[in-house]
Amino acid sequence: MSSIFPIRRYGRTNAINNPLDVLSAFDDLFTVDMPSRSHRSYNTTPRANVVKTDTGYGIELAAPGFSREEFELSVDGGRLSIAMSTEDSKNYEDRIQHREYRFQSFKRSFSLPENTNIDGISARYEAGILYVDVPVEEKGVQKRMITVE
Repeated sequence: MSSIFPIRRYGRTNAINNPLDVLSAFDDLFTVDMPSRSHRSYNTTPRANVVKTDTGYGIELAAPGFSREEFELSVDGGRLSIAMSTEDSKNYEDRIQHREYRFQSFKRSFSLPENTNIDGISARYEAGILYVDVPVEEKGVQKRMITVE
């Protein structure tokens, strides 16, 4: 594999945008929790952009309203996982009339190319966007002369 792709629920990737992909559309219906009894409360997963860079790939995850300390990034088995969990510090649930967003926790996973330099992965959080740099090592063509004996 030579690219980074988001891993969706049930291990499927979102590498191909096919409007006729019924399973993907059905799966997308259940990425938002059902409304609560007194008001609509939605837990959402931040969207991400994956861009090709000169040194590998960059992941831009839109997650405004958090601090750097709330993110947890890990690499395991060729998969980069980005997770966040926080307590809702504002205790005004009984006064909310309408709610369209609520981040309490999420986890996104991305498959990594085989030639990823895991030790070189870095992340920074600026203006509500988590930037993750994923460097890859070039697969150089090795040349060697072989003498015949």
